[in-house]
Amino acid sequence: MSVKIFCNSCQKYIKDADKNELKSLDGNEICETCLKFTLNKIEEIKSVARKGVVQIERARDTALVDLDRSIRKVIHSDEE
Repeated sequence: MSVKIFCNSCQKYIKDADKNELKSLDGNEICETCLKFTLNKIEEIKSVARKGVVQIERARDTALVDLDRSIRKVIHSDEE
C-alpha cells in the first residue's frame, strides 16, 4: 500500500510513499520547485539585511566623525 505525497506549499504531487517512508514524513514536505523558491527568498533576505547593516554602519561612522569634530571645537572658558 502506498500513499500519495503532495507538496505542503503548492499541492503539487511529489510521489507515492511506501509504508517504510511514512515514518519519516511529518506533513510539511515540499517539492523541489518550492524548495528552490524558498532558498532564493532566504538569500534575498540575507542580501537585504547585509545592505541594511552596511547603511547603519555608515550612518554610525558619520555620526561619530561629526561628534569627534564637535569635541575638537570646544572652547574652554577662562574660569576653569
